[in-house]
Amino acid sequence: MTTKLEIAKSKLDRIKSEMLATRKEIRREHDLIPFGQPNIIGRRDIYKDVKRMHKKGIKLLNEQEKQERRIEMLEKVEEFKSENELLKDVSVVGKTSYANIGAKTNVNNLDYFRNKLQELEKKNEEAKAYNKTKPAVKARTLGAEITKLKKKIKLLEDMQEKAETTELSSKAKELVENGDVNQWKKKPIYYFVVGLNKVALELDDKGNFIVSHRYPARSESDKTFVAFLLQ
Repeated sequence: MTTKLEIAKSKLDRIKSEMLATRKEIRREHDLIPFGQPNIIGRRDIYKDVKRMHKKGIKLLNEQEKQERRIEMLEKVEEFKSENELLKDVSVVGKTSYANIGAKTNVNNLDYFRNKLQELEKKNEEAKAYNKTKPAVKARTLGAEITKLKKKIKLLEDMQEKAETTELSSKAKELVENGDVNQWKKKPIYYFVVGLNKVALELDDKGNFIVSHRYPARSESDKTFVAFLLQ
């Protein structure tokens, strides 16, 4: 399977090839114009094609710089993933090497979060043991981070368990089998409505679909369509 990084590098190669071809075309157009030849008022601008090629060259240069920044970001993502083998889905905020990279909150990353919790708890115990020696500067404990991560893990575990153990109602099964909704594997209690943008139904404890507060319909037409599905 071709990765995003490989696709980005391939696109950069195409841009560079087009840049090279454009430069050659600019030189060729220049050579066709006699040295020092002025424009004559009322006639076609003899430098029109050269100017057009220069504009294209500037556009390609901007595209090249943008693509190089994207590659730097994707390389940073690959490095982050290689350092965290349990990580399945990455969250990226930013489009350059300065992008903030972390783990997406979904069931695919449960093993990563569990392992992270063990690491935090170990560091926290070490910090507390160190602080008992009454040092001049105490080590920072990680209680708040541990509590936050435990809540995240429980949320995902509850979500996973609910999706695996709750039997769909006959109406919910009908919507799935008809292809009206698709289950989101990363957060399996949500089923996105086919044909609508980021509108999902949510599985309740009885196996029925309800309107999702997290991914609700916004427009009146979408609300009407969702209401029709839930009838």
